[in-house]
Amino acid sequence: MTTRLITMTTLLAGLSLTATADNRPFTTPLGLWQQTYGQPGGKVHLYHNPDNPYVQELNVSLRAQYQAASVSSNGASTYPGSGGHTDEWRRLRLGWNAKALTNLRITNIWNMGGVDSLGYYKNGQWYDHGMTHGNLYEANIEYSFSDFTIGAGKILPVILAENRISSSKYKLPELSAVENQLVSDSSFGLWICNDEKKNDLGYYAGIWSNSEKRSRGTWGTWESANANIGLSYKADNLILQNGRIYFDWIHNFDDMDIRSYRYKNVGTKARDIFALYYYGKQGPFELMMEGIWAQNIADYKQGGKTVSPSHLAGLTVMPSWNLSPHVQAVMRYQLGTGSQAVCLNKRYASLVDTQGSYVDTYQAVALGFNFYMYADDPARLKIMTMAEYGHSSGSAPGHGFTGWSFIGGVYTNF
Repeated sequence: MTTRLITMTTLLAGLSLTATADNRPFTTPLGLWQQTYGQPGGKVHLYHNPDNPYVQELNVSLRAQYQAASVSSNGASTYPGSGGHTDEWRRLRLGWNAKALTNLRITNIWNMGGVDSLGYYKNGQWYDHGMTHGNLYEANIEYSFSDFTIGAGKILPVILAENRISSSKYKLPELSAVENQLVSDSSFGLWICNDEKKNDLGYYAGIWSNSEKRSRGTWGTWESANANIGLSYKADNLILQNGRIYFDWIHNFDDMDIRSYRYKNVGTKARDIFALYYYGKQGPFELMMEGIWAQNIADYKQGGKTVSPSHLAGLTVMPSWNLSPHVQAVMRYQLGTGSQAVCLNKRYASLVDTQGSYVDTYQAVALGFNFYMYADDPARLKIMTMAEYGHSSGSAPGHGFTGWSFIGGVYTNF
């Protein structure tokens, strides 16, 4: 108790050492509301004092996404009782973050438990909602030097085109199937990077634990690991006025054979992943293009047998157009191919009795519209909509999903 008291006293002394001119460094409730939705333009500060040499800011964060989805399949029925539709809390995360000693950043974010999540089918019955489980999403520290930043802790690794941006900036409610199949969950690791906004040549490298999901609320057990190297280069006027080219290599040190935790690990699901992609912008028009090659996809069980899929190739093209400061139109084409290697995005395909989620080929075209309440801070409060038609084909009859998916949701982030 004495140690805690000394620590709290020291922290409060540091916070108040150089208070603002009106001696009110902490934010009032009215000030919190103004920062959140009154006049958004950045972080929501509980405390902000750049002149304090010890603690410069303390802020809170919220990321919430509630959405509904409906599927209309061709050639397959929805699970009895599901009706082919669901609604859920897609994301609900709360946290606090701090900036201290000028260059040190501390992040702490939690997934909230006990709220409605995706429904599921079990023992002949469809259950409308599962319940989310509270767990640690991010807990890390980063220290910035003049030319680079180093970090340690739990974070979502920055890999692949759609996944590398924050979910607050997603243009469509769900990732493409191939990316969703290959990306890792938030993981414990060490990383180093520079600021690509300031450097023509950017880099991001890290090593990550593939700890089982049941361990993800604690420090990683490191029973297996993966590492990534990402390079990028400024490519203005290559396709559009402002652009950048990226190359990612992710290597999994696991051998991808069947192991007890195979479907519980939070790492990538292939031995090696290579991705080349481009982001560009010119006026109201933006474009993302990505090609992926994944070698040695993880084995899986199907019908009581072990399946060793082939390598996987993927292509995604996503243009978007800002119709006005508050309305954006988005289109996405995706293609994934590889013998029994393409895993559908299970989130809403799970409404359909597919008899198996792995196929040889999957391609889909999506169209969406986003409506932004705040033009200067789109992620603060937005409505996202998407309609997608997908087609599966392969050697396993009855597997996969062919048909329409419709998703709509409300998203807030600060």
